[in-house]
Amino acid sequence: MDQATVATAYEHITLPVLGILPTALVLLALLPIFAILGFLSGRARRERQIADGKDIEQLIGDSSLGAILALLGLLLAFSFGNALSLLESRKADIIAEANALGTAFLRADYLPEPHRSELKQALYDYATTRIVEPDAPLGTRDRAIAFIERSLAAQARLWPLTLEATADPVPPPVATFVASAINDVIDAHQLRMRSVSVPISELSQFIVVLAACAALFLLGNGAGLAGRKLTWRTFLFSGLLLVVMMTVIDVQRASEGLIRVDQSALRATLADMQQGLG
Repeated sequence: MDQATVATAYEHITLPVLGILPTALVLLALLPIFAILGFLSGRARRERQIADGKDIEQLIGDSSLGAILALLGLLLAFSFGNALSLLESRKADIIAEANALGTAFLRADYLPEPHRSELKQALYDYATTRIVEPDAPLGTRDRAIAFIERSLAAQARLWPLTLEATADPVPPPVATFVASAINDVIDAHQLRMRSVSVPISELSQFIVVLAACAALFLLGNGAGLAGRKLTWRTFLFSGLLLVVMMTVIDVQRASEGLIRVDQSALRATLADMQQGLG
């Protein structure tokens, strides 16, 4: 099975539809619009009730607004906790992969030439494909698949070179010592891939947006029913919601935005490998 075919196994990964900036622009427009729609709806209902000679109930919708705000707070707390957990998992996976690469590179010194240099060079080439560059974040499915294909193409050289390098007359303990390290390097790929696809996070974000829009609608609706103006306080609340929601989204996206996963461990390992190659 060639590497292009293997990469298709990852086509089910779910990535955000919109990038960080488009998402921020959508929320920046969406949240205040719902507050304005709620205000217009409440004012229209107030005018109809006055025209019909009915009394205006000042507490209409207050209980619903309180319930929605409580639910929104719970959802934001859940989403932020989920984002932090995902961020820590990604950091741990990168450190584990950096350690596996460094260990395999050092253990290759036990092999005779020319297999030693060939395997160490292959490990270095593979390590270069594991770093996500700042100017090429994995923000879209196509970029993620391209990243996986590059890594799998470099990874495909490791095991055949290991089998060749650990064949007779290499002592079995040395062969096992080196092969186990290479196997850890290959397994580290799956650890990185487990946190690339985050459909639950995307679903939770949609629910948070829905709850935020409902809360702002009811807030504006209550102001309209009470005959009050839509003041700056409503838009301040909308802005604070935007900041909190964008912080959660930023934390969840490892390779784009302001909060990115630290790849210093991988870069340090790559520098050590480069120095080892001379």
